Amino acid sequence: MFPKFHRLTLAALGAALIAATAITPALAQEKLRTGSYAGVSGGALIPQDTDGPAGSELQHDTGYAIYGQYGYRFPNQLRLEAELGYGNSDYDSFRANGSRAGVNGDVDRYSATGAAYYDFDTGTPMGIYVGGGAGVMHQRYDRPAVTSNGRTLGGNDGDSTDFTAFGEAGLAYRVSSSLEIVPSYRYQWINDGAQGLDDTTMHVARIGLRSWF
Repeated sequence: MFPKFHRLTLAALGAALIAATAITPALAQEKLRTGSYAGVSGGALIPQDTDGPAGSELQHDTGYAIYGQYGYRFPNQLRLEAELGYGNSDYDSFRANGSRAGVNGDVDRYSATGAAYYDFDTGTPMGIYVGGGAGVMHQRYDRPAVTSNGRTLGGNDGDSTDFTAFGEAGLAYRVSSSLEIVPSYRYQWINDGAQGLDDTTMHVARIGLRSWF
């Protein structure tokens, strides 16, 4: 799964760059659009290894995520956005006392967040934005207990709803006056530490489409 998602992400970014070079010069003269928009995006979900007690560590595989957005940009280039998302990633292994044991199972993630972004008007068809947001993350776990060299990590077959926050930066390539291709990077934190494990943090590499109306 790991190589596949990276191939898809690179292919999508390549398509975005090709599309950007084909944009007519007239679009470069247009000011940033204001008003409402909707978007969809998807990409690679990369949970970071989670530290546990006495130097132990729970490791994760790269997963995937999909999102839907609705937002509004104001004349001052501030943009507010609401988003719903779903992601899934598998567990990889549990490291403790110098040994490593494989971990079966996965985790489903359902998110509802709000965010504020600032769009920089570069005077070209390529825009830049930065911002961040927060909301709730509902997670469904499927992880059996595992033992590595005498240390046991208890199983987790349940769910939880926790606070989440993130920072994000991205680009917006104008394909037309009403359509943009949007590659982005997000660093996300989830306040879900339990069973001696630290909170979850993850990188999210995405590409999406944004339609103005």
